[in-house]
Amino acid sequence: MKVAIIGAGISGLACAHELERLGITCVIFERKNAIGTIQPNIGSFLNMEDRPIKDPVYYFRRTYGISLTPVEKMTKIIMHSPMYTSTVKGNHGYFVLRSKDADSLDNQLARGVKSKVNFNADPDYKELSREFDFVVVATGNSGILEKLTEWKTTVTTWIKGATILGNFEPHTAEMWFNTDYARSGYGYIMPFDKTKASLVLITTYAQHGELDSLWQLFLKTERFSYEMVETYELELNTGIAKEHKIDNVYFVGNAAGFLDPLLGLGAFHALESGIYAARSIATGEDYEKMVKTITDKVQMLSDYRDKLDKFSNSDYDRMVKILGMPLVRHIVYNTNIDVIKYGHTMLKFIK
Repeated sequence: MKVAIIGAGISGLACAHELERLGITCVIFERKNAIGTIQPNIGSFLNMEDRPIKDPVYYFRRTYGISLTPVEKMTKIIMHSPMYTSTVKGNHGYFVLRSKDADSLDNQLARGVKSKVNFNADPDYKELSREFDFVVVATGNSGILEKLTEWKTTVTTWIKGATILGNFEPHTAEMWFNTDYARSGYGYIMPFDKTKASLVLITTYAQHGELDSLWQLFLKTERFSYEMVETYELELNTGIAKEHKIDNVYFVGNAAGFLDPLLGLGAFHALESGIYAARSIATGEDYEKMVKTITDKVQMLSDYRDKLDKFSNSDYDRMVKILGMPLVRHIVYNTNIDVIKYGHTMLKFIK
């Protein structure tokens, strides 16, 4: 059996890892010259989004034999709206490194893969689909899939980020909600360590020409004066596809539209969809049925996104205040209740 994977990001590498576990070798094509993201940044596994799974790091090790070492546990989240601040403590998840460094999530996965990676390669999936029995598209964007099946864009974003120097709590994530600079997005700080962190602004439904002024307003409004080592800009859109396997071509991770449209998280679904594609290739199991848990979650998060897009700053004040209330805080952050699933049933009552 001949299998090609386009993209050596975490989804493509997870697919290769699982194929090898099942006795199938593959050929990987990567357009960059090395494994890992160009811009170093801190991402996360957020337990609240991955329930009923309690611990994603343990889950991937126990279920799929993928051992991942996070940067730190996330034990505190501080949320700011224009008028309120709420702090929640607990076992919230993990910070993970995304970069070309040896300790990055990407390179940890790569060390467990024996299949050859062809760098500086950007092949045509159509040509590969004729040469290989199966092709897995793990390019990190949905451009190919949007042309092949029914597609509904859920949110468009421009992201600006920076690596900043200062004093940070290694276990703490901090978030800012303000429509003046983020629209219905948000800003956040996640630490590399005690002295370095990622500062990121995710702004929705903005044009690229607006991004720098929104970034400057973010810095001014929140009175940030950190030393910035480097900055980057990224356009990232999310959507929902009707199909995720077309003929002998599988789509995984962001290439399949599996990015969370609410907070922009994608690592968990990227890993799991890559694994599902490998198992479908090996066993013939229906891929669409396998990824239904992912598509259902993305659809629910898209419905939350629809509500959030209508928020004003006073709505964010109310949200942050409510999330800081002891009972709500406990249920949302310190239980294993799938609050996204059960909260979704109440969305229709929220105007």
